Amino acid sequence: MKRIAILLLVAVMAMPLAAQNLSKKEADLLKYAAKLEKSLENPKKAGTSEPWYKLSQAYYDIYAYPTSDVYQNAQQFEVRLITKNKQYTTEERVCRGTSYIVDSYEDKDLYYDANGVLQFWLVKKPLMEDALAKCSEALQKSYKLDEYNYKTNKYKETAEKIHTAYHNTGLFYYMAGDPAKAEEYFEKAYLSTENPILNRVDTIAVYYTALMARDNGHGDKAMELFKKDLEAGYAAGGEVYAALAEIYRDKGEMESYRDILEQGFSAFPENQQILVGLINYNLDTGGDTSRLFELIHQAQANEPTNASLWYVEGDINKKLGNKEAALELFQKSYDIDNTYLFGIVNKGIIYYEEALEYQDKANAEMDDAKYEALIEEVNNSLKNAIEPFEQSYKLAEGDLELQVAIAEYLKNIFFRFRTQSDEYMAAYEKYDAIFKNATAE
Repeated sequence: MKRIAILLLVAVMAMPLAAQNLSKKEADLLKYAAKLEKSLENPKKAGTSEPWYKLSQAYYDIYAYPTSDVYQNAQQFEVRLITKNKQYTTEERVCRGTSYIVDSYEDKDLYYDANGVLQFWLVKKPLMEDALAKCSEALQKSYKLDEYNYKTNKYKETAEKIHTAYHNTGLFYYMAGDPAKAEEYFEKAYLSTENPILNRVDTIAVYYTALMARDNGHGDKAMELFKKDLEAGYAAGGEVYAALAEIYRDKGEMESYRDILEQGFSAFPENQQILVGLINYNLDTGGDTSRLFELIHQAQANEPTNASLWYVEGDINKKLGNKEAALELFQKSYDIDNTYLFGIVNKGIIYYEEALEYQDKANAEMDDAKYEALIEEVNNSLKNAIEPFEQSYKLAEGDLELQVAIAEYLKNIFFRFRTQSDEYMAAYEKYDAIFKNATAE
């Protein structure tokens, strides 16, 4: 699945399992909630707002208690000091390709990175099953009974804490590699805002639920949730369109697949998944790309100074193998906006890849004259790549990763020509030093 962007909300979290041996504090929390529950058997009290509000807070305290002694980014040694009277075991676990050191307590597992920084946690034994759901139910009863909304801000504050807790739980299950639980809790997160207290659509949680549902084989559910996000005006930079299109394709609904891609392309012409999907659709259906170019030309007419639109057209041509057209369009994107580097860097890449193709042909050539002619083409293509790469290196200032990638291209090119002049040797030494300094351990 597409990797979920980590949007960690600030709150504690827990998840339901079973009871355990109780400390005095834990027993007191449960006793207080039981006392409030008992009082609400009185119809007079049950018909007023305040007792239900107090019960909601009691349930939240019960829910939050298992992780009340930990916090995000805590150091492992600090947590062990705080929890020094609690027994734990330690082991290494690999979750979604990431290795964690896990301190496993009776009631929770704490996941630390290699530096001993707490990344997330999972509660194994809550004090009460579904305490958060009970908190929400009691809160909403209090809200409905509060005729004058005396606690409007307090209701919202608690409702937001409930929402945050569900969101983080879903995120933590995702990080732990449990997509089924992640789907369950992301769904609870978005449902927790669709009530009279908060009355909003949590489009991020809807999107995450849809991604999990899709990857868990719940295609129809995912489809409805992606549509729900689009109706709410959320598209995640076009990713929602792309994900919805994939479901239509998997269901064999090719017209809907094409239509949703075109809608997405009109709104987000730079989205690569949408772009590749439209190209593949045209190729798979035996059609031409005229409709695709109609869409991009329409976008260009609407925004003639948007350099990215010419870059996108160049990228389409590159993917279709139209190298000369791609080179012209990449250059035009730079001419329109000489701070826009993506076209000019891709111009360099085209020439560099062209040189590699000529080199492969030369390596397979047995005729000396033809070999020499191909080597000349290699050198010409590499020299053509120098200017766009150097332009893009300057434009990438502030983006170290991109600059290092461009520097690697340039050092390879100048290495080939270093014996031809002092200028080439100096350029090789410059970019070689940049690359080595950036990649040194």
